[in-house]
Amino acid sequence: MSASQETLASSLQQTLSANAQERKQAEHFLASIEQTPHFVVPLLQLVSNQSTDANVRFAAALFFKNFVKRRWPQDENTEDTLLADDRQAVKREIVSLMITVPKNLQLQIGEAVSIIAENDFPMEWPELISDLVSKLSATDYHVNNGILQTAHTVFKGWRSEFRSDQLYTKINYVLNQFTEAYMQVFITTDKLIDEHAGNRAALQILLHSLMLLCQIYYDLNCQDLPPFFEDHMAEFMQTFHKYLVYMNPNAESNDDDVAGDLEEVKASICEIIELYAKRYEEDFKQLPQFVQTVWDMLTTVGASHKYDGVVSKGMAFLRTVVRNPRQRELFSSSESLTLICERIIIPNTVLPESDEELFEDDPIQFVRRDIEGSEAGSRREAAADLVRGLLEQFSAETTQVMSAYIQKGLEQYAANPAAHWRGKDVALFMVSSVAVVASVGSLGATQVNELVNVSDFFSSQIVQHLQDVGSDQQAPILKADAIKYVNTFRSQLPRNLLAQALPLLGNHLGHPNPVVSTYAAIAIERLLVLKKDGALLFGPADVQPLAEGMLGHIFSILDSADSPQKLAENDYLMKTVMRIFLASRTNILPLAPAALGKLAAILGEVSKNPSNPKFSHFLFEAVGSLARFSCAADSSAIGQFEATLFPIFQMILQEDVAEFMPYVFQILAQLLSVHQASGRLPEAYVSLLPPLLQPTLWSAQGNIPALVRLLQSYLQIGGGQLASEGQLQPILGVFQRLIASKANDHHGFNLLLAISQFTPAESLKQYLKAILTLCLNRLQSSRTAKFTRNFAHYVASVLCIGAQSEAGVNLFMDAMDSIQPNLFATVLQNIMLETIPSVVGRVERKTTVVGFALLVASRRFQSSAGYKSLTGPVLQQLAAMLMDTTVKETKTLADRSIVDGSSAAASAAVADEDLDSLEIEDTGYQASFARLATLGDIKIDPCPQISDPALGLGQILKPVQAQIGDDVVQRLPVEARQFISQAIAQA
Repeated sequence: MSASQETLASSLQQTLSANAQERKQAEHFLASIEQTPHFVVPLLQLVSNQSTDANVRFAAALFFKNFVKRRWPQDENTEDTLLADDRQAVKREIVSLMITVPKNLQLQIGEAVSIIAENDFPMEWPELISDLVSKLSATDYHVNNGILQTAHTVFKGWRSEFRSDQLYTKINYVLNQFTEAYMQVFITTDKLIDEHAGNRAALQILLHSLMLLCQIYYDLNCQDLPPFFEDHMAEFMQTFHKYLVYMNPNAESNDDDVAGDLEEVKASICEIIELYAKRYEEDFKQLPQFVQTVWDMLTTVGASHKYDGVVSKGMAFLRTVVRNPRQRELFSSSESLTLICERIIIPNTVLPESDEELFEDDPIQFVRRDIEGSEAGSRREAAADLVRGLLEQFSAETTQVMSAYIQKGLEQYAANPAAHWRGKDVALFMVSSVAVVASVGSLGATQVNELVNVSDFFSSQIVQHLQDVGSDQQAPILKADAIKYVNTFRSQLPRNLLAQALPLLGNHLGHPNPVVSTYAAIAIERLLVLKKDGALLFGPADVQPLAEGMLGHIFSILDSADSPQKLAENDYLMKTVMRIFLASRTNILPLAPAALGKLAAILGEVSKNPSNPKFSHFLFEAVGSLARFSCAADSSAIGQFEATLFPIFQMILQEDVAEFMPYVFQILAQLLSVHQASGRLPEAYVSLLPPLLQPTLWSAQGNIPALVRLLQSYLQIGGGQLASEGQLQPILGVFQRLIASKANDHHGFNLLLAISQFTPAESLKQYLKAILTLCLNRLQSSRTAKFTRNFAHYVASVLCIGAQSEAGVNLFMDAMDSIQPNLFATVLQNIMLETIPSVVGRVERKTTVVGFALLVASRRFQSSAGYKSLTGPVLQQLAAMLMDTTVKETKTLADRSIVDGSSAAASAAVADEDLDSLEIEDTGYQASFARLATLGDIKIDPCPQISDPALGLGQILKPVQAQIGDDVVQRLPVEARQFISQAIAQA
């Protein structure tokens, strides 16, 4: 092992240490050396070194994958910090690496291959497929499996891509080089499986190959039916059919809970034939044979978990066939419907014994798997989907057949609840399957079967399980079922029934079974965001009487956790806490002191070892919402929030709890904003400012948007104070750092906008030349569309200063002329003009129109021949911007904040109603940074007196029509001329 490998190995070993300080030191060291040239070469050598400790090799593979994620992708908005030599070295070695490393490392390296291929293949990596093909072996299936895994890793992304010429070119490139070799391996593998039918060890390897071959078959066929596979369909389908019915004890998994390669082969084949049934039905002559085979398989397959994938995919295939009107006759008889319900659907809706055990032993995993699904697929959900497929073609008949089984289960339960609770569990599941015609996660069922009265069923069969928390002690699953029913049909049940259910659900937060209490939390959270006719179904007045009890139950559960990991395990509970605060609005004030104390204790505990990012996010959203509405009700409450939270925040910052630091900065911004009325920065925040400007904090990408948002709050509250105390210069130092980065320049402009908006013009004047020089240098050295668009908006915001006196125009033009006389005429003509229409965001576009209109209308612009000649082109671009009503993207989206969580300038802070349906996905959530929706953006509007940009344009131009000259407007293109003339006329 070389010295560089030894250093890497030692650091990677330390990242696995139980000592948090040791881990952080190692992580910081690795972060620093990954910037050095050729770092990646010894890292890959370490992964491939068989003499290295297995844990270190895995850590190295994981680090390499994340390194590729961070550094490999290239676009105009990111710096390319990876040397071309290093890129070539990786592509040269990575295929061989995939072939030789163990399976657990292949998964990590495979993800890296996928990222590299997505960016480079085929244009920058044309040799990839030929390399793979050349390494295929007739005898060494360990090598083949590595190659096939690599191929599948590269191809599988096509499954979810939209059709495009570029995609089809890529697929055809692969087909031309890969298909002949692929088919030869496919045929050879089939023969070898036959030859080694009695050799379990050999079968394990060969069936894994066949599974990968099936996956690749799907990859290559997912977008269109290639001529090669159309020509050889009979051979392939014959082999697929063979393995769909293949029986060999030596090939089956020994573990009843985990699918083996044979089970995965059968599941993959079911995926392939479903694809063909859905997309290539006319060419798929073997369809009837496969329908019968899958039917037979589903009626005979065992109940073990290892078969879940096969059963789920098999039922998915039948559902696709059932939904096809051209295949209707296969299922149209009452006998067929009865058989499919009795022999396939009903058996797969029975809760497996292993799930009953999971319900008791690992309740959070039970809930998570039920809500989020499992990789293999749930038999129950597959059965429900099959029912929905039948309902599409045979609604009345299917409802009638299923209703008979539902009624039977309910009658059995009524006769002997203790003995037949499983019958009701199945019946309740089947009711949802039959009743739900369409659903979305945010609303539950959006369309129901007209033949099922969900309200009557709630009253007759559901509410009985919710009235007494102590009931159903022998079968708490029925309580979970009842709560899930309310959640599923929340958009269909009338308000009076939901109002009846809400306090009952609140009581069940105190149920001793964690599944029941968690489902209650989930249902409550969903009910509190439910709207009808645009208004929340349950307002603050409805929530207030229930809030204290609900919060008490949830905090009691959280208090019982015996470790930080256990405390953070159930993010559903913390999301409900957040939702109760949001739904209560200012009515939460009486409960705020106690709630704040609980949240602070939880925060202090989980910060010792952050383990669940979702829990953390909802925890900080809860803190933010509690602070927002409590301080809105009583501004003096800010003192208690600061006194309670500052010591914990200080500990988080001192201990460098990286996961929480962006949240801390955002909450600090929110707390600081409460002091806006005072017009002065409190001393505690003044003393905090110098540490916030230290480069080390800004070196962590996740901190940047949060720190920028915090500095915006500083400027909003005390911009004049900071200017008078000489604090603008270090803040502008931060701007200089941000503006140099393609990834962060928009954050720099957000900071700059706050400086221009909230500091006196005289203070800005002394720095404007330096600011513009930095921007112009960046435009010259590494211009991007994002940078140019943000620069145009910033220029317009400066031009809007002192609109009546042309102060902003003079301020800007003086600064530009001090760099070089008439420089801006060149910049405007060559760069800015084409950029103006691309500015996005409602306020941003308005500011751009008003700012450049003020520029054109100014005496200074019209008195200079070099500028005056640009009047027409500027007006033409402003008209083009205003006539383009298709631009709906917000500035935040345009600056890629969904990826990096930026906090862009906005027209207003987040309104209360925008929080009604807050979802973690909507906030730009990710592990490194998640924007807190409860914080909102700083209001930065340089021209608040103008609401309609077209009207504002007319009002600015009308007084100076004579100076501009009618001939200038008349020379504009027809549409632009008419638009400008109409704007002036209407002013």
